[in-house]
Amino acid sequence: MNLRRLAAGLGLAAILAPPLAAAPPQVHALTGARIVVAPGRVVESGTVVIRDGIVSAAGDAVEPPADARLHDLAGLTIYPGLIDAYVTVPWPEDEDGEGDDLPVAGGDARGLVVPQRDASRHAVDPERFRRLRAAGFTTAMIAPQQGLLRGTSALVNLGDGGASRNVLARGVAQNLTLRASDGGGYPASLMGAEALLRQTLYDARWYARARAAYERRPAQERPPFSPVLEALDGVASGRMRVVIETQDVLDTLRWVHLIDEFGLDAVLVGNGEEYKRLAAVAASGLPHVLPLAFPEPPGVSSSSDDLSVGLEELRHWQRAPANPGLVASRLPVAFTSHGLSDPKQIHSNLARAIARGLDPDAALAGLTTVPAELLGLAGRAGTVTPGAMANLLVVDGELFVDSPKLRQVWIDGRRYELKESKPPEVDPAGTWSVTVRTGDGQQMSFTLKLEGTADSLRGSIATPGGELPLSSVTVSGKTVEMELDSTPLGMPGTIQLSMTVTGDGGRGSGTAPPGPFTFTARRTSKPNPETTP
Repeated sequence: MNLRRLAAGLGLAAILAPPLAAAPPQVHALTGARIVVAPGRVVESGTVVIRDGIVSAAGDAVEPPADARLHDLAGLTIYPGLIDAYVTVPWPEDEDGEGDDLPVAGGDARGLVVPQRDASRHAVDPERFRRLRAAGFTTAMIAPQQGLLRGTSALVNLGDGGASRNVLARGVAQNLTLRASDGGGYPASLMGAEALLRQTLYDARWYARARAAYERRPAQERPPFSPVLEALDGVASGRMRVVIETQDVLDTLRWVHLIDEFGLDAVLVGNGEEYKRLAAVAASGLPHVLPLAFPEPPGVSSSSDDLSVGLEELRHWQRAPANPGLVASRLPVAFTSHGLSDPKQIHSNLARAIARGLDPDAALAGLTTVPAELLGLAGRAGTVTPGAMANLLVVDGELFVDSPKLRQVWIDGRRYELKESKPPEVDPAGTWSVTVRTGDGQQMSFTLKLEGTADSLRGSIATPGGELPLSSVTVSGKTVEMELDSTPLGMPGTIQLSMTVTGDGGRGSGTAPPGPFTFTARRTSKPNPETTP
């Protein structure tokens, strides 16, 4: 495969020289970097080889293959791509699927007991993925947000493209919580929520036995079909793990008893109060996914504020950053950006937790090997080892500081540059004539169309078969960053372009599966102001 295919795909002359395209696009060698292979295992200077989206070799004695594209990462550190073990997504109310006329899901409980939801249907969100990538995440577990029995989660990589490219597994776990109704409806109390949950789980046990008995001896009354209870079969039998979002430490202890009563295979999403009953929490032996959303400092700007701040609130503000270290020293702990307004805040909060006693290796394990183990990805994610997905994070300097310098993430062997965003200083909307120049001075041309405003752009490239949409367009200062999926051109992968705009002119560089290139651009027309959104 070479750049001629790019030209052919865009309906252009095949003028590109062979030397530029000698290396197959799916083979990369990241050389000269410090490699954090796994928590506690570091190679001070080595090479990582990626082939077809998989790490094929990593270490200090690895030689780049002859067919690899070389990436000099001297002075940088390669970490395993980070894994967010709990990302919740809103669920459309009109998409809860078939209803149920059994008591458990009838009446006021409708919308609360919805285990038949499948998060893979709404797992892929380009903007959410971009925000998580910007924080160094390459993989996440996506779970439905609303309800008591909320539905099953999906495991995804955070790359460009749709579900077929990114969904790793569906039905990973059933998601539960205990919470009274926010709107005053049923259940109006925590006691009511627990009663509804318990009754549902007992009904699921009965339903599984009844269906099994009918299958063994059909000459009896057939039990009614229930999509709700059918979806809980794996939970009732212990074959499907449950992920439980807790509200406070008393809720954690309540769940410990329920887990024991129903024999659930459970992981608890923590609440930051585990330190208050640490011995009891540790005695449960349950793995935890801990949010790192620490409380804000209490407002004490006036004497009335001073009087309104209680001692318990002050104690929690002071002690919460020590909670991750206390729990991680006793239980398997993964970390999540859940509860943060921006996933990137996880780094400054982890730095606070480390300063308060969290072991740095445990911090890294909580974002790599522990969630990989909990999510069934051990050996496939969380380490930089042969056979693992090429999901990597490239950092300039240390990772666990307030503002780490994240430079790249690699997902399935595809590179995503991470750059600090600046307010747009140019408006690049319009039609552009782009001329690409190859390494030996030859060139090809195509038309680029950008529409919208500088902070909300969309675009496409004109091809003989129609418009090929850009998967993302962002403006930072005077620079326009663009990406498009090159699979429709017969080249699995991504084309990335970075263009600096000056007036109606532009110049920049890019990468395509066959190799890098440079280009110049000239704006031939601007959008009609009356039709611009």
